[in-house]
Amino acid sequence: MARLALMKNGSEIGLLEAATTGSYLTGETSAALEFLAEQLPGSIDLCRMIGEKLQLERELAERERMAGLGQMAATISHNLRNPLSSMKTVLQVQLENPDLPLDARRDCTLVVSEIDRMSAKLTQLLRYAKPSVNGDRVAAVALARQTASLFGRDAERRNIRMEFDQPRGEIFVRASEDSLGEVLSNLIVNAMEAQPNGGRVRVGLSSDAERAEIRVDDDGPGISEKLRARIFQPYFTTKPTGTGLGLSIVARRIAEMGGTLECESPLGNGTGTRFRMTVPLAEEGG
Repeated sequence: MARLALMKNGSEIGLLEAATTGSYLTGETSAALEFLAEQLPGSIDLCRMIGEKLQLERELAERERMAGLGQMAATISHNLRNPLSSMKTVLQVQLENPDLPLDARRDCTLVVSEIDRMSAKLTQLLRYAKPSVNGDRVAAVALARQTASLFGRDAERRNIRMEFDQPRGEIFVRASEDSLGEVLSNLIVNAMEAQPNGGRVRVGLSSDAERAEIRVDDDGPGISEKLRARIFQPYFTTKPTGTGLGLSIVARRIAEMGGTLECESPLGNGTGTRFRMTVPLAEEGG
């Protein structure tokens, strides 16, 4: 067995081991191994530099793609919002007419609600295309509690029990308050919509020395392994009226924070889903 140290700038960075099938290594083989040991550190550095270059190129291409998508989304929003707003105003004026026939009132109300739905989809498209600004020191527990409470009335109407797993103390994370609130809102809404016949949504937080973990659980039917592989892809949805951007926005915002996102399903008895995300903790006094 031959063992040769891999050296870089006078420091050992690894070990090359080679075993022979015979009784000993020949001088020629030993010389070749020594040469290989000399060359490997440089080759490893070169591979690392190539990997970093490819990563930078991917990031640049993604930024250019998102910039193009953002410009397209802004153009679409500008061209559609004004006509939609005008249509809604005309319909609302008609609804204020006490002599409007019942059938016409019902149709006008339906169209107004559809206009609001289209406006919400435009807003979601803009949010997906627009990068977030991170680096703030955010009180994650307070923000999660506030966000969950905002959906309390809606959860009650849907016959869903909203639970909050209160940690012992506050957890400060490095993130954008708007982005983290958007992530939590999307996950809570997603959890409620997964239980059309009622159930439970549970929001929980914990932390270790470096990261905070935020969990959103539901008692819905669960997500199959096949669907879990696609749920974070833009425009993929299983909902008849969905845009397929909600979970894509969640995944993108968490990535911008330097966090991670996982989906676990089922949780027990073949049902339930948990979205688990981690976010870097904020520095003390930051």
